[in-house]
Amino acid sequence: MLNTLIVGASGYAGAELVTYVNRHPHMNITALTVSAQSNDAGKLISDLHPQLKGIVDLPLQPMSDISEFSPGVDVVFLATAHEVSHDLAPQFLEAGCVVFDLSGAFRVNDATFYEKYYGFTHQYPELLEQAAYGLAEWCGNKLKEANLIAVPGCYPTAAQLALKPLIDADLLDLNQWPVINATSGVSGAGRKAAISNSFCEVSLQPYGVFTHRHQPEIATHLGADVIFTPHLGNFPRGILETITCRLKSGVT
Repeated sequence: MLNTLIVGASGYAGAELVTYVNRHPHMNITALTVSAQSNDAGKLISDLHPQLKGIVDLPLQPMSDISEFSPGVDVVFLATAHEVSHDLAPQFLEAGCVVFDLSGAFRVNDATFYEKYYGFTHQYPELLEQAAYGLAEWCGNKLKEANLIAVPGCYPTAAQLALKPLIDADLLDLNQWPVINATSGVSGAGRKAAISNSFCEVSLQPYGVFTHRHQPEIATHLGADVIFTPHLGNFPRGILETITCRLKSGVT
């Protein structure tokens, strides 16, 4: 069994991780943690996410030092903010853990990308080189040997699963950039309450037009420019992407 630690387990992504890891026949959850300052510290995960009642009733333990939790751990999932993952991943790697990072901190092998799109200076260019991009359908061989896996973003996952087969088969005329119109449910914005995510306020609306950080992630890993417009939908979860692209002459 792989002893597994989930960091940042109180949010929606963390709760989904708990569900999947708990079902995995070769994984054992050793602990669930949140930041030492979190209001959720000390609560049961199943009190925050009732679907876990009687299935996983572990407490959310406050973590201020990874050495309290890393001994004996094989796998760490980081469901944390980008800057937090940036700081924690090297520490867990040094402790001998395999790290799956759900943030954007290691997805693109270009330090300037993080200054422009994430607003922080990346201190670990060697880990950007080392990180495997976790789109399993195309990067499976790299994942087998990787110690640091950068889990793809939500929009990039949907976009690449649709477009990569066509690009790899050389079926598209990429002189006309693929147009990606994407809509996400409000859970993609996280668990924290905000007026903009209230169902009394939300209608279908675009956001981050021409500036969303997932556009360069998509383009980088596709190896092709795209036009990407994200939208917020008034539904809880899920992503729908409508993608328009031009086939090469003679392709039917």
